[in-house]
Amino acid sequence: MIKNKINMLIIWSLLLFFLAQALAWLQINGQFVWPWMKDHKIIISFIGVPISYLLMIATDFAYTGMDNKIWPGRFMAFAVGILVFTVFTNVFLGEGINSKVCISLALSAALLIIQIL
Repeated sequence: MIKNKINMLIIWSLLLFFLAQALAWLQINGQFVWPWMKDHKIIISFIGVPISYLLMIATDFAYTGMDNKIWPGRFMAFAVGILVFTVFTNVFLGEGINSKVCISLALSAALLIIQIL
């Protein structure tokens, strides 16, 4: 049976996972969008500190929201990461969605839905 309502901690964890994954994509792949980032990798690497902090808070929220279980939060972070990667790669780099990516997206969405319901 579906949970009566989705815990607010789970919603916050998903939002923080999304923000952290978006920042991580920009940090790691921004060098292919903005050439100046390729020349300033050391400076850009410091963005990793707030990203790590966001991921720790999101993981804590997910852990607590999922009745002190760690696996659901890991799957949520993975699924959100795949979704963010797909959208950002399409928007910023123009890489389309082929059949393999489409199937992977569907599996990631299913993984996310299984964890939050």
